[in-house]
Amino acid sequence: MFQFVQFVSVLVALKMTHARNGRLLQDHSHGMNSEPSKLINTIMMRYDKRVRPYADTLHPVIVHMTIVLGILTEVRSSSSYAFVSLERRRRPKSISRGPILISVIISGLAPVTYPSLCVTAGDYEAVVSHYQHFSNPLRENQQVASFVISHVQRWKDPQLAWDPADHGGIRQVVMPQNLVWVPKLFIYNSMDTKDMLTEDRYDVRVQHTGHVKINSPQFVTALCRINIDLFPFDTQFCAVALASPLLSVEEMDVNATQPPKDSYFSGNAEWQVMNVTVRQMKFMEDGEFRAEVHYILHLNRRPTYYITVIVVPTFLISALSILGIFSPGSNDGPRNEKVSLGLGSLLAMTVLLDIVAGAMPKSDAIPLLGYYIMMVILLCAIGVAVSMAMLSMSRSCIQTSRMPPPPYYRLLFLRVAKVAKANGLNNQHVNEKPTTVTPRFPDLIAIYNQLIEVARAQKAYRERIEKQKWQRKVEVEWNKIFARVDFFFLFLFEMFNLLVLLLFLRYAFVAVPPLPENFSI
Repeated sequence: MFQFVQFVSVLVALKMTHARNGRLLQDHSHGMNSEPSKLINTIMMRYDKRVRPYADTLHPVIVHMTIVLGILTEVRSSSSYAFVSLERRRRPKSISRGPILISVIISGLAPVTYPSLCVTAGDYEAVVSHYQHFSNPLRENQQVASFVISHVQRWKDPQLAWDPADHGGIRQVVMPQNLVWVPKLFIYNSMDTKDMLTEDRYDVRVQHTGHVKINSPQFVTALCRINIDLFPFDTQFCAVALASPLLSVEEMDVNATQPPKDSYFSGNAEWQVMNVTVRQMKFMEDGEFRAEVHYILHLNRRPTYYITVIVVPTFLISALSILGIFSPGSNDGPRNEKVSLGLGSLLAMTVLLDIVAGAMPKSDAIPLLGYYIMMVILLCAIGVAVSMAMLSMSRSCIQTSRMPPPPYYRLLFLRVAKVAKANGLNNQHVNEKPTTVTPRFPDLIAIYNQLIEVARAQKAYRERIEKQKWQRKVEVEWNKIFARVDFFFLFLFEMFNLLVLLLFLRYAFVAVPPLPENFSI
């Protein structure tokens, strides 16, 4: 009895599963029999994506394209890259005229697996050519920029046209990109190109008139020549250059238009995208013209980081260094500390200059920020030299034990010191001649000689004291002179320091330059 119940349960389960699968197959067949599916099946029955549009005529495929999205991710240094292209061509120059000819070509060609190799199969040959090479054996800085771009391409393929009246009024349909012919364009100044989607995830929108539209998002790392003359207030022009690798303008031409108003372009923390220009060109290769399109991004650097981290500390260090070098407060003592302070400031600014050099690519040009730091270093070096010269002059003038001449006081707007050298000791006379004293008083002679020695010693001591007082007065007067000179140089060097800063910052208010007419990749 139990086995019978199990058998019945299994039969019921199988029947339910069969019914569910039947419904799924019915729904699937209903989806396959929908009008869009029928339309795609009808088109694909007579369509071959291996044949370009207008292959049987001399009419070229016109590809309308523009960029609608551009996001800058970084501007950095990169190592070496090399590009190799695979070119397949016939010996006799002719235009393919159908899928039969293409099938013959594909079946007659052998795979090419080695560079710089030519494999012949009948009337056809496969050639591998090395067309671009970017090498950096010394691993020096290379100037590259990374973007996320999305560009729209539109073209007409007569093989994809249909009559809406025959297909339920459907005027457009979306189908996978790998089912239709797509223009072949490559980014020839790219170090690395990655599609944001896999090939089976791209879709195209096809109109009933045969017009096709595709939107291709890509991550591109392209070469970008950076002009660092005005760093950090510089504006760069980085381009993403697309070109046809094989088809000439007689087979496929490009009509590039400027980005629409609703396009989105964004920079990063360091760069701001000011504008995007689309430029169309033609170039000659292998005796035929080919289409080329440039997406040129106008990048303006945000200088806040460099002003905060480098410019402001440099100005403060130089200002404090000049203040310490020419500070009159240390004139009463030795001036050697001023020279030590100046040398320490030079060392600090040299470290800042090394930071700037590390952030810049190797180039024969010196950036504006480098010129600013070098000017500040030169200013501080001149200040140290002037301080050392004044130190030597002050010592020489004080050692002469002469008061400053009156013209010095008038030149520096000081009051002339009225100090007269004391001559009291010079008028005092000590009689050192031996006197005749009667022998009746022999002790008086000894006392007299002792008094003479005491008077002579007292005179020498007072002369030394007066000389020291005079020397201090001379030193004080010369210190007044050099203190006023220090004030003058302090004001002069601080004004030069401020002037250098203002000359540097004036480039921050220069208008963004337009795209040069002679701009090249």
